[in-house]
Amino acid sequence: MNEKDMLHQFDHAKLGRFHFILVILSGLCWALVAYGVTIIGFLLPSLRADWGTSSSLLGIIAGAGLVGMFIGSTIGGTLADRLGRRRVLTWALVFSGGFFLLSALSWNYASLLVLRLFTGMGLGAVIPIVSTLVTEYSPSRVRGTLSIVINACWGLGGTLAALVGYSIVLDHGWRVAMYMGGFAFFLAVLVRFLLPESTRFLISRGKVAEAQKQFSAIHLDLLQTNPSEESAPFPTSSGASASGGIWSSAFARITFSLWFLWAGLNFLYQGVLVWLPTMLASTHITEGRSFLLTLLISIGQIPGSLIVAFLVDRTHRRGLLLISLVLLTAATFLLGLSQNDTWILVTGFLLMIFNGMAWGMAFSVSSELYPTRIRGAATGWATGVGRLGGAAAPMLVGLVLEKGGNLTIVFALLALAPFLAAVIISTLKMDTTGKALETISAG
Repeated sequence: MNEKDMLHQFDHAKLGRFHFILVILSGLCWALVAYGVTIIGFLLPSLRADWGTSSSLLGIIAGAGLVGMFIGSTIGGTLADRLGRRRVLTWALVFSGGFFLLSALSWNYASLLVLRLFTGMGLGAVIPIVSTLVTEYSPSRVRGTLSIVINACWGLGGTLAALVGYSIVLDHGWRVAMYMGGFAFFLAVLVRFLLPESTRFLISRGKVAEAQKQFSAIHLDLLQTNPSEESAPFPTSSGASASGGIWSSAFARITFSLWFLWAGLNFLYQGVLVWLPTMLASTHITEGRSFLLTLLISIGQIPGSLIVAFLVDRTHRRGLLLISLVLLTAATFLLGLSQNDTWILVTGFLLMIFNGMAWGMAFSVSSELYPTRIRGAATGWATGVGRLGGAAAPMLVGLVLEKGGNLTIVFALLALAPFLAAVIISTLKMDTTGKALETISAG
């Protein structure tokens, strides 16, 4: 079987056992990253109590993990294009788990700052690789759906972090929450033995015989026997370099738009969830109640992701993304105007629904718009730059709070991010629904 025939079968396969394993493992990896990102917000009050750290310094700790994710995303995505998706993902999980455990042993502010940076590097590398694997192995007709189902697991990880913060951290301290990140070692073992290397990657590197052997072991059940569309010639590793490809004339506009989108979404998300428990606790709400409200609000990400999972392969990608961003902007502004527990819960829950929708769409389109030879690096840079936007938010919010700012000011500032992202995305073509990846990248 030649390369085109193998890719055709992946694009037109029925969903089976292989896809089930792919979704479960990818979803667990995504949930782990979400837990690692979100949990820090629930640790800040305990860290302040233990070490007497100021709001601005706590914001730097929260931001350190995101800076690490920028480094990890860019390096991990690039390495995945050179060494393979599965190999780099396995080592990223081991790296993350190790520094999670070391973070639990932190003895002062400086040590935790450094260890959070390295933990973020491992977690950051996981994101573009998972995104790439799911994209490259999903049938064309449900590629968007499977991508966003994976993204829904971010809501599960965020909800778990909120649950741990509410039920464990308050009674047992912040170190226990870090120890739980050791689950990454278990995931690394599962990925190593259950998840195959991307066939598209092997073909792009000229390893056709290895790709054929692996393809035979997967046992795909074909939905249709005749191709509905011709794939473009499959490029090999002799093409342009990853970095050059991203900013070539064919992809420069896409790259700029996706970088801005990811930066805006991360800025909003980190600004809301990292500081919401602390901000609520600083008002008339007790710390325990603030954690509970944040837990309930976080759950909204799950139905948001499931909504777009249902719609993404039934409608145009860009329109659905724009609607999500506009609704997210409105909900963020309304949350800042909320004056009591009920309205905070309602508007916050709506914000997380629309956030789940926007993140799901961003996750879906980011890896679709690039060819296989640069897909890992391109996705890594987009999500990595996004983490820099996220890193800026906790620091900026911390400074605003120290200067006497209130919730209305903070959330009005945060609402600018998805609004500007919507303006940029409105100019970008995203006609990828139901198309083979090689057809998309061929333009």
